[in-house]
Amino acid sequence: MPAAVGIVLAAGLSLPAGTIAAEVSNLIPGAGDFRMQVIHKAKDEAEWPFVAESGVLACARVLNKPAVYFVPEQKPEAKRAFALDTDLLGMSLVNLGMTDVLKPYGSLEALLKRITPFVIMGRRLCAQPPGTSLTGSEL
Repeated sequence: MPAAVGIVLAAGLSLPAGTIAAEVSNLIPGAGDFRMQVIHKAKDEAEWPFVAESGVLACARVLNKPAVYFVPEQKPEAKRAFALDTDLLGMSLVNLGMTDVLKPYGSLEALLKRITPFVIMGRRLCAQPPGTSLTGSEL
């Protein structure tokens, strides 16, 4: 194990500093690595999956993959972001204990139908430069 750590460190030291920083930010994001978009429930939107009428959709690359989150606009403020994913088992594990974000749904298929457009929109958001903040329906 110590030899493996030494190899990784040696490989990392041989890369230019900018390369190391870029790779680390794609593994574990910092505050500046998120892209955000304010979203609101449309007047007649029947498939809106969230309890809150509005919030922020956010995306950052985590372990070099896009991770999508929803932060509801509510009082009191949300303590943490709600992870959105089409992998419902993974999503439920990450969001353990957060029961007040999604509206009730009849089946897993209904939930998937409601959240998939927001996961897709969040992944498109992740294609924007880090630190992007959108206020309209650009995506």
